[in-house]
Amino acid sequence: MTVQLNNGFLKHQHADTGSTGRSVKLLVVNLMPNKLETERQFVRLFNHLSMDVDVTFLRMASHHSKHVPESKLEQAYATLADIEDAYFDGMVITGAPVEELPYEDVDYWSEFKTLLDWRRNHVRESILECWAAQAGVYVDFGISKQVLPKKLFGIYRCEIDEETELTAGFDQLSMPQSRHATLGHINDPQLEVLASDPEAGPVVLASDQTRSTYISGHPEYETNTLFNEFRRDREKGKPIQIPKNYFRANEPANTWQADSIHLYDNWVHSLKKVRV
Repeated sequence: MTVQLNNGFLKHQHADTGSTGRSVKLLVVNLMPNKLETERQFVRLFNHLSMDVDVTFLRMASHHSKHVPESKLEQAYATLADIEDAYFDGMVITGAPVEELPYEDVDYWSEFKTLLDWRRNHVRESILECWAAQAGVYVDFGISKQVLPKKLFGIYRCEIDEETELTAGFDQLSMPQSRHATLGHINDPQLEVLASDPEAGPVVLASDQTRSTYISGHPEYETNTLFNEFRRDREKGKPIQIPKNYFRANEPANTWQADSIHLYDNWVHSLKKVRV
């Protein structure tokens, strides 16, 4: 469907695929180093939804990128100061490769917490992915992450633990995982585990209190993303195993895209429903 880009590196490159006449206003906070790649992944995912989306990309003003010139980033992305009086139907916060750092050592940690405070009055519903999910659960509920002995890496098909509006239509849920930490056992009554895997742990969690969904993986990943990460880590001499459940006939197989589209489609439709 139509993805209207208000800013970003792809603003003048993206073509519409037809409008439904129904749209939701989304804020995407891009914390990943390769801004263009992540932006493209989300735009392609949104393009498959059955509802139009109006997207604004946000960056952390307190973080100086090593991968994108600051001048280009300032032109392409908004900061919280730019949109502090705006309101959005939904917000997505991406992952970030800072899992092995203590939260307080992340250079934009203070700004991240300010963003989470801001969302309570300016965003109807939020999705936080990977590191952002762990950090969000820590800020919102005081639940600490647990660093893993080795990277959780591959495609994990999760069981649905609770049937909700978000998990409607799922028997199981496939999700790419690429992380060094997990949330472990969740016992807070205000935080519900919707999908999980014995090895990957809680994969989709939700809270009515914070109006947020916390996703431990990367539903936006493209077919070759995990393979590119594997090759990158191996070239850097990092300990890395072949992604689990990823290759078929020695080629990467995208077994999660339909589930990712379904998950996000459920979410964007919920944003337009009237709460009682």
